[in-house]
Amino acid sequence: MSTKLNSQQRAASEAPFSPLLIVAGAGTGKTTTLTERLAYLIRSGVPSWKICALTFTNKAAQEMLLRVTKSSGNLPIGKEPYIGTFHSLGARILRKEGHLLGRTQNFAIFDDHDSFELIKKVLKNLEGYKPATDKKEKRSKQAPATMYQKISAAKNTDKKLEIQAAREKEDFLAIKVFAGYEKKLGENNAFDFDDLIEKVVYILKKYPDVLKKYQTMFDAILVDEYQDLNPKQYELIKLLAGEHKNLSVVGDDEQLIYGWRYANLKIFLNFESDWPRASVAFLEENYRSTGNIIAAAAAVSKNNLRRRPKNLWTNNPRGEKIKITEARDENEEGEVIATQVESLKLKVESYSIAVLYRTNAQSRAIEQALLRHQIPYRIFGGLKFYERKEIKDVVAFLRYSVNEKDEISRERLEKTFSKKTFGQISSAVLKKDALPTEFIEEFLDSTDYLGYLERNYSNFAERQENISELIHFASRFEHLTDLLQDIALIQATDAAGNKGQESRVKEESYLPVNLMTIHLAKGLEFDAVFIAGCSEGLLPHGRSLEDEERMEEERRLMYVAMTRAAKELFISFYDVPSRFIGEIPAELVEFIALRNSHIPWDDEEAFVTLD
Repeated sequence: MSTKLNSQQRAASEAPFSPLLIVAGAGTGKTTTLTERLAYLIRSGVPSWKICALTFTNKAAQEMLLRVTKSSGNLPIGKEPYIGTFHSLGARILRKEGHLLGRTQNFAIFDDHDSFELIKKVLKNLEGYKPATDKKEKRSKQAPATMYQKISAAKNTDKKLEIQAAREKEDFLAIKVFAGYEKKLGENNAFDFDDLIEKVVYILKKYPDVLKKYQTMFDAILVDEYQDLNPKQYELIKLLAGEHKNLSVVGDDEQLIYGWRYANLKIFLNFESDWPRASVAFLEENYRSTGNIIAAAAAVSKNNLRRRPKNLWTNNPRGEKIKITEARDENEEGEVIATQVESLKLKVESYSIAVLYRTNAQSRAIEQALLRHQIPYRIFGGLKFYERKEIKDVVAFLRYSVNEKDEISRERLEKTFSKKTFGQISSAVLKKDALPTEFIEEFLDSTDYLGYLERNYSNFAERQENISELIHFASRFEHLTDLLQDIALIQATDAAGNKGQESRVKEESYLPVNLMTIHLAKGLEFDAVFIAGCSEGLLPHGRSLEDEERMEEERRLMYVAMTRAAKELFISFYDVPSRFIGEIPAELVEFIALRNSHIPWDDEEAFVTLD
């Protein structure tokens, strides 16, 4: 065996052939262990080409294939194990069996945007359908985005869209839309992304001979990130492994943060009851983070009730204490983060740094602070704040409001809206002394822009949060020209910085700071991590405050954010500090009091655990 394993990793990789759950804490080498498990199966006589390993990303699949090839030696061409994503396996099966559903082998796969556009067409052509006009109450219930979410939920979970279960008007509407949507998919010789699992499950359950063929094809099945399975993915696994039950899965319930994608914690917690004679192995030695970071993250996670208790530990040094800073608002917080980042960069070259936040809207204040300090940064997996469509649309209206000769802004508004709506925009321009926030509100009202987002984008809620952040920023200004000048200078600074970033990074050996949501950070690691906006209503998010299960997922988000850090962890907040801060033992923390700070760490009123 080429890879050196610790005793827990070795026990897991060489466990007997029976259902096996490997509970792998953050940074404990789960990919290494699952890969070695695969290699062990091959050495034990399981034909390599009869092994199926499933992941959630192509990157993870490619990494596992490289490791298996290295560990097992050169496998004969055509005899490699199947290592790929759930959806790539589903597409492969549908290419063979799609004729059972009236598709040819060259069917199209509709992505989320394609599906959303098709649902909009179905709604538009639905007899008797009239778009809701009540902006506050009815708009979201019958919007295409709502129909899209209901259809996706039906395909990924056990929630069926049936007349018998329908109780509200929008449920009956969703049933009609679902039927029309499925019909249109067939006419387009297409499957949507959810179909790559849901339709495969349907075929395997309806046609026993087809099920037998695929059960015979694979003698062993391995699954990575098992905690992220949704009910349909789990059903697929049960069908494929139901005969031989040679199933090995690895995951960490503390890192289940995709409940909104229908990941179901019960699947992970009920492994032994669902798979008789199952065994469970634990990986608990963390190789990534310092002792203080691991102890703090473990202290936070243990406050969840629905979990598998584990003892995460490390042989790494204790390291720096976790630095917690209180700011007056998000703008001061951004300044604090930029100053702390600058200090790190002055001390250490080639230091990987990430600033993590709960929602994309939070990036605005952080970006502006980094720009003021001329610190190179990049938005991971997204657009910079002022490059986002909804922000550019609002800013175009603001610019047009003060300067009707602005051809670029006028053309953007004409392209986004119909001529009729643009006429309404033109007539909505307020008197010149109105507050900037009043201009924005007038734009939103005159165009029903929030409704426009709901009708045209499945992620409308996130886009609305971005607009709310822009309104909050605009409230600092009394005059629209001052706001527009500030935005223009920010963008100009950004453009100038981008031109020089590459050379600056190269010359000084400084890596750009990575800005991203906590969800996107899962699976990554950095030398230093900043968790921004660790306040009640942000982390945990306001939507979770009255829901125990959602609150536990927010706590898992905090755990994931903390365990991305290898050497140093910084946490900042403003307004009411997050309950998660209060769950970190005081001896692991250094509280940084700003000049105007009024909350000492030992103030028992400052960090109250909120029930």
